[in-house]
Amino acid sequence: MITEIGAFLHKGTGSKLLAELEGDKRILGIYVEAGRTEDLFAFREFGSASENDIVTILAEAKNADAIFKLISEKADLTEPQSGLVYQMPLHKRAS
Repeated sequence: MITEIGAFLHKGTGSKLLAELEGDKRILGIYVEAGRTEDLFAFREFGSASENDIVTILAEAKNADAIFKLISEKADLTEPQSGLVYQMPLHKRAS
C-alpha cells in the first residue's frame, strides 16, 4: 500500500527537503508546490498572509513512519506555527 505524506512548510523549506531526500530509495515521489496561508505561520510577509511550500511525498506504507519522522525533524516542526505534516494511506480504486 502507498502512503501520502504531506507538509505545509515555510517557503524554501520544501526545496531544501527535495534536495536532501531526492536520492532516498524509500521515496517513490516527492513534489513541491507554492501557496499562501493566512493562519499557519506567525510570520506574514503579505499583511495577513505568508508564502509556504506544499510538499507531497509518496512512499510504501512500511517506510512511511520513518519518513514522516525524518521530515518533521528536518523541517524543525517542534516550534509553534512552524508548519505541519500529515500522512494518510492511498487506496486503490475497485475495478
